[in-house]
Amino acid sequence: MLNAQRIARAQERMREKGVDAYLVLTHDDYVWFFGEDRYQPRAIIPKMGPPIIVAFRGEESEIRESLGASEVRVFATVGQQIKDVVDVMHGIIGGHVSVTVGVQMGFGTPAFLLNLFQKANPKVKVVDIAPVMDELRAIKEASEVALVRRAGEIAAVGMAAAARALRPGVVENDVAAEAEYAMRKAGGHGTATPVFVNSGSRSCWLHGTATDKRIDAGDFVVIDLVPRHLGYCANLCRTFVAGEPTSSQRELQDVYRRAQAAAIEAMRPGARVRDVDAAAKAVFDGAGHGDRFVAGISHGIGLAFEEMPAPTIHPLDSGVEIREGMTMTAGHSVLAVPGFGGVRIEDTFHVTASKIVPLTNFPITLETASWQA
Repeated sequence: MLNAQRIARAQERMREKGVDAYLVLTHDDYVWFFGEDRYQPRAIIPKMGPPIIVAFRGEESEIRESLGASEVRVFATVGQQIKDVVDVMHGIIGGHVSVTVGVQMGFGTPAFLLNLFQKANPKVKVVDIAPVMDELRAIKEASEVALVRRAGEIAAVGMAAAARALRPGVVENDVAAEAEYAMRKAGGHGTATPVFVNSGSRSCWLHGTATDKRIDAGDFVVIDLVPRHLGYCANLCRTFVAGEPTSSQRELQDVYRRAQAAAIEAMRPGARVRDVDAAAKAVFDGAGHGDRFVAGISHGIGLAFEEMPAPTIHPLDSGVEIREGMTMTAGHSVLAVPGFGGVRIEDTFHVTASKIVPLTNFPITLETASWQA
């Protein structure tokens, strides 16, 4: 069922920001407005009046029933889909010289569709919808926090499965497959990012995936999971060793563990995102790893795996004030020592007035033996 209250709040901000319509092309905002997901979500929210769903004709009756939507534009082909959107925009334009249309400028926006839209609507000025949507989605409702927490529980199931599968000689992709299968069985609906199983020298990568590389004895293995549940994500990352950890490996993990703890302590209402970075970097500095610190150890999370504040994507977000009701991560960047390996520990939290509440829960340890028993 569509969320009329959220739509009304967005329309109010659209009018304040001078946006005439929001062309929804991404899963996260579609879920936020309409409470369900589609493989190719398409909707138009004008600054006044009811939203318009653009859908394949075979879905029309189901959409009307499930969403309670009164205005559904039906298409049979991609060309018809574009025409429907253009027709709606022409109706909005009317006698105006130009109309401003907001679009989410993020990872999931289909560039080809946006390009076609702009070519078909030369009078339309396309702007980033972030000034409208970021503020609305930054503070989570209780129901949203519950969904992030459930995603965190699913992530823990996946991490335990990965740890059980992890041993010298196993292929990274096989470890990832066990994690993904376990998370699906636990109620996950896919992942917001590829499952990271980064071993050996690849444990130094800031981002990653799972390959056909065999994990060698003594390798650091960074496993990062971002499962979705009903659209919402939680981020859980742990670093293991394939075999018996050395004292040097334990020392590097301890540095990161203390840096993450300092970041969590700094993550308080009224603080700035840069304050969280500063707290973590102070630990890196004290351990002689200051030059290896990557700014952006924390970011927002919810319907998107990185949402405002996201300082590694938008550096100015480092000045964003942390507020009660946000859901954020701590441990986004890797501590990479070339030629030795990298460590990363990440968890998801809910910021409340009195404390930071963990939404993920999994032991911080380099050993996998307890899961393999």
